[in-house]
Amino acid sequence: MFGRIALTGGIATGKSTVARIFADLGAIILDADQVAREVVQPGTSCWQKLRDFLGPAYFEENGALRRRELRERIIEDSQCRLTVDAILHPAIVEEMEQRWQALQTLRHEQIVIFDIPLLFEAGLVDRFDTIILVYSSREIQIQRLMLRDSLSAAEAAETLTMQLPIEAKRAKSHLVIDNSGDLDHTHQQVRTIWAKLGHHGSLNTSI
Repeated sequence: MFGRIALTGGIATGKSTVARIFADLGAIILDADQVAREVVQPGTSCWQKLRDFLGPAYFEENGALRRRELRERIIEDSQCRLTVDAILHPAIVEEMEQRWQALQTLRHEQIVIFDIPLLFEAGLVDRFDTIILVYSSREIQIQRLMLRDSLSAAEAAETLTMQLPIEAKRAKSHLVIDNSGDLDHTHQQVRTIWAKLGHHGSLNTSI
């Protein structure tokens, strides 16, 4: 029994790509990044707490959070990152749990996968029975970050320090999808895991 399933990864490992493949195969994806965007909409409790902490400089005139500016700050300021995480994580977890519970009430037969980038960092491991990691080596993470965000090697390496090292995540995961190669290889690995999950029928009944 695979129970509650979490999908996680590291910065620039390709987790979002893998999540889309699982969704195409029929999974319901509870996306923590999407929920994170929703809980900081202007007027929400999280939004107000962030504004009180950060000040107006990190918000647009319409109230929208300036995400790029905040990301740059939390890379440089670990204390700021800890405070922001303490504001966001409980709200994100609560909202995702409510969506999970709603699916249980409906007795939905589709497999549900929680897509949580900061699963380990947020201390959520014990909430899940099966952890699927999207992996690529640290060297590949740095290369992808340099290309994706136009960073220097030093800046990319500094960005990675915001998360637990990928090798440590790999050691703590139950299933690993190696996304270091081409997309066909990744697809093959996802389909193999999907077949294993499907053999166990309705996996979203264990809480």
